[in-house]
Amino acid sequence: MKEGKLIIARKYNPFKKLFVLGAGFPDFIIMRHIHDGLYSVIGVEVKMNGILSKEEKEKCRWYLQKEIFSKIWIAKKSKERGKIEYIDFDVRYNKK
Repeated sequence: MKEGKLIIARKYNPFKKLFVLGAGFPDFIIMRHIHDGLYSVIGVEVKMNGILSKEEKEKCRWYLQKEIFSKIWIAKKSKERGKIEYIDFDVRYNKK
């Protein structure tokens, strides 16, 4: 994050080899079809308590500013058993 540039991911074929390297940021990526050729790309970061570190907040702001992701959601355990709560990063941390 110090350099502020995007790095190309390593090539990976799940059928040829096992890829066990630390999970990246965000944990999951959702590609939601809007209409012909237009997709919404959403990053999902999983946190048990729903709180991001300072570095993670900086990364989220950078990804949104550079329009790499249209939204970033924070997934956390809900109080209701077996449920997951999703919090929009902009709503939680970019209050104006």
